[in-house]
Amino acid sequence: MKFRRLLPLAAVAAAAVVLGAGAAAPASAASTPLGYAGAAQHTGLSPSVAGPLVNATSRNWAGYAITSLSSPTATFTHVHGSWTQRAITCPAPDAWAIFWVGFDGWTNGTVEQGGSSARCVNSTPVYQLWWEMFPTNAIQPVLTINAGDSVSADVTYNAATAQYTITVADATQHTSFTTTQTCAANLVCSRSSADWIVEAVGRFGTGNFFPLANYGQALMNNSVATDNAGHSGSMTSNSTWQRTRIQEQDATTTYATTGNTSTNGQNFAVTWAHQ
Repeated sequence: MKFRRLLPLAAVAAAAVVLGAGAAAPASAASTPLGYAGAAQHTGLSPSVAGPLVNATSRNWAGYAITSLSSPTATFTHVHGSWTQRAITCPAPDAWAIFWVGFDGWTNGTVEQGGSSARCVNSTPVYQLWWEMFPTNAIQPVLTINAGDSVSADVTYNAATAQYTITVADATQHTSFTTTQTCAANLVCSRSSADWIVEAVGRFGTGNFFPLANYGQALMNNSVATDNAGHSGSMTSNSTWQRTRIQEQDATTTYATTGNTSTNGQNFAVTWAHQ
C-alpha cells in the first residue's frame, strides 16, 4: 500500500492566499492532519513477460510508466511532460483529480513528483501547482492557477548531490516554482520508473477514495525521459525501455482509460469514466 498525505481544505485555501506568482516552494513538509489525509493505494498487474508495451491496471493511476529492461537496470534521471489543465465538474463537495510527472511509485514505495491538482472545495473547483516527495511529506500546493492554463513539469535527479529538482510551470500565467529535495534517509528512492499520471486521491487509512472529479479528457504531451545509461527520448524511442499502459479500474468499475501513445511516443490521452 502506498499512501498519499494531503493538506486539509483550510490549508489549501491558505496556500492560495499566501503563495503568489514566483513564491518559493515550502521548505518543510506539512504534517498529516489528524483524521484527514489521502491514500494513494496503488495496485498494478506485474507483466509475466518483458516487452515494449505491457497493459496493467491500478485503482488510482491512469497513464504510463516506463521501466528499464537493460542489465544492469538503468535508473531514471529526468522526466518531463506538459498538459492543459482541464476544467473539472464536481460530483461531490470534495472531489479530486491530480496530474503529474515523476519517478517511482510503480515498482516501489516512494514517488518524487510535481504537477497540478484540480480539487472541489465545497463544490467549487480550485486548481493549483504542487510538488511532493512521497511518503515523506504531504502534497505541497505552491501556486493557484486557472483551468485552461498550459502546465509543464520536470523532475531531475543530480547524482553528484543526490538531490531532486522539481520544477512546475504555468506558461499561460508566466509563473513557476522550483524546489530542491533529497530522499529521506530511511527510504530508498530508486528511480526505477518514470511516470506520466492522472491520479485519483484516497482517504488515508480507510481504503476508500474521494470521488474522482470529472476532467473529461486530459491530453498529456511532450512526454520524455532520460536514464543514467545515456538513453533519452520518448517512451517508444528506446528498445531498453518497457512502457506500461495503466487503466484506472478495480474489479467492478473503470474510472479512467488510457489511450495509445502518438506515433512519436510523446503524447496520449486519459479519459474520465466514473467518479
